[in-house]
Amino acid sequence: MAGGRRWRVDAVLASLWVGLAAIVVVFAIGAWLDAHSTTSEVCADPAAVRVPDLDCSAHRPGDTWVYYRTDQAVPALGGATVAASGEPPAGDAVPGVPAAGR
Repeated sequence: MAGGRRWRVDAVLASLWVGLAAIVVVFAIGAWLDAHSTTSEVCADPAAVRVPDLDCSAHRPGDTWVYYRTDQAVPALGGATVAASGEPPAGDAVPGVPAAGR
């Protein structure tokens, strides 16, 4: 009986380690993609003001994604997005620039 319990504990610990390893891999991939991106994308309303990125085009009619090169400053929520491009530049875009801007 004790051997059976030991096996279950080992299986639980092994699955916890596998889960932890998977989480670490996902975060590492995200960090790598963020470091190697060439653009950032944020959501803007029709008046060219940054709004929350959640469900951008479904959020309110007229909201759209706008893009910044990595060397450009990105405005905070409520800031003007006039320096942004409406067309995604070549390269990978990173969504989710912090609400405070970059």
